[in-house]
Amino acid sequence: MTQWNRDSLCINCGQFHDPTESHLYDYHEPVDEDLVCQICLQPLVIPMDTKCGHTFCGRCLKNYLKIKKICPIDRQPLANKDCQASSLMVRRLLDKLLVVCPNVDYCEVVLPRSELEAHLIHRCQGAIVSCVKAKEGCLFQGPRSALQSHSWECSYFINSPGIMQLPVIEGEVISVEFLRDNAKLGISVVGGNDTPLQCIVIQEVFPEGIVFRDGQLKPGDQILEANGEDLTDCTHCHALHVLARPSSILRLLVFKETAEQNVQVREEILHVTLQKRPGKQLGIKLVGKRNEPGIFVLELIDGGLAALDGRLLPDDRILEINYIDVRNGTQDQAAKIIQSSQPRVDLVVAREILPLMPDLIKSTTPICPAKPSAPPSYDNNLFTVNTSNSASNKEKTITINKAPFESLGISVAGGMRNPRGDTPIYVTNIHQQGYIGKNKLINKGDLLLSVNGRSLLGLTHQEAVATLKEVAAESTLVSLKIIENPELYTDPSVFNPIWTYWLSIPSLYRVAKTIVLDRSASGSLGFSIVGGQDSFNGRQPIVVKTVVHNTPASYDGRLKCGDHILAVNGHSLADIPHSEAVIRLKKAGNKVILLVVSWPGSAI
Repeated sequence: MTQWNRDSLCINCGQFHDPTESHLYDYHEPVDEDLVCQICLQPLVIPMDTKCGHTFCGRCLKNYLKIKKICPIDRQPLANKDCQASSLMVRRLLDKLLVVCPNVDYCEVVLPRSELEAHLIHRCQGAIVSCVKAKEGCLFQGPRSALQSHSWECSYFINSPGIMQLPVIEGEVISVEFLRDNAKLGISVVGGNDTPLQCIVIQEVFPEGIVFRDGQLKPGDQILEANGEDLTDCTHCHALHVLARPSSILRLLVFKETAEQNVQVREEILHVTLQKRPGKQLGIKLVGKRNEPGIFVLELIDGGLAALDGRLLPDDRILEINYIDVRNGTQDQAAKIIQSSQPRVDLVVAREILPLMPDLIKSTTPICPAKPSAPPSYDNNLFTVNTSNSASNKEKTITINKAPFESLGISVAGGMRNPRGDTPIYVTNIHQQGYIGKNKLINKGDLLLSVNGRSLLGLTHQEAVATLKEVAAESTLVSLKIIENPELYTDPSVFNPIWTYWLSIPSLYRVAKTIVLDRSASGSLGFSIVGGQDSFNGRQPIVVKTVVHNTPASYDGRLKCGDHILAVNGHSLADIPHSEAVIRLKKAGNKVILLVVSWPGSAI
């Protein structure tokens, strides 16, 4: 629990109280007296049971026992060691109690008590927050509702090239609690501050796991905390370490993005006058949109007056033609007005100024840039990964001179048409008594490119295994072409690659797939992106950050969080600014063709 000065506002309940005393809440309805602490006479907070069967607030009881070593009710001898946390059922009943947000001047939200802390930190419009440019020197502090208007005036935003305003991202932060049994969580995750995503996101939820049975979390949800530990600015491996840490209860704080992002868009109004000339066409193709009223510029014809003038652009919205309002007009109406115009055409148009769309976590919890140093080590060091793309990834050929019909002594995985994604063939296990194991020729995690000149790239797992067995049976001299890509993995069992392992392999061996999406009626594709040439942590690829539930991308099912988008409708996204990638996706039309590289997330 965070410690606060006596005169500081408590981040957990949003009220002033002694940090050694229980949190204070404004309850929406009367609370059953059986759920009330008999010391503070308030509903129980962090309840503790005594050996004599009474229940009190954890802090109230601790403070009481400092003065008297007896039960406050039956006066029986009592010590701290005689007390234990109340049952999960009692704690859940208390967590569901409805409370009123303490920032009543700005916020009228009523919500379960367990969700108040996340509401105050991430969503409450009355919560006092600092400017996201505070680390760069901005001293602004005020209610969250004033943050948007402040960003327009903040000199640190104004002086940042390309950033025009702070985006407002719609979503909710929820707290989810799981009882951990022998079953796995059943999720895969991607991201971390050492990757383009910068945050930890759920990529898949597997049917056999705890998370699937609970039903609250979905692919695309962002994990902010695990058992109170902040995961908004940690490496991928550290997040895996925290999530895999043994515990009887796992409590996650999760951000769920809504289907429609309320990204505020500014428009600039332009006045364009085109002088008609004999024998010269105006050269404007207009179009109506299925999802928006009005008329838009579809295309400017080369050599036409509009193209030569240079001020109009595709997707400009026509507001007026010769002072006639056409905001709800039709193409035919616009054509008649233009044809009757002599000797000039006066246009008033609106053009969207798209804000930069940084990753979602920056609009909720500011994060720090990735550190250039190596990830830290942990006692349970199962998740350390070599993410370099240097000499260790160069091709290498090894020669095996084995006995007739002797197996190679390795197990492999991967291949095309794998349920979790198309990957190269890689080594999962090495049998220590086999030829390769005895001679230590390769390591777990190495990629297999070919055997005796026969390529293994583009093969399914079954086809690759059959090829390796066939060559081993036919030849005593075997030549294996590999890429050394070992994951520094201390678990002696079968190697299971994590997501960052795949990011380290050379681009030549990455398998791209084509995904076609149709926009929703509102124009949404249902995913957000991060990265770009101008990323604050260096040049990055364009990466899918979230795939929002109940949208075209989630219905299609093939696009996943962490996927690299190489091209949109045939136009490459390599080495372009983030804002340009957003524009290309926005203007790609109703049918959007994505060229994507997808890697399996890290399973937990």
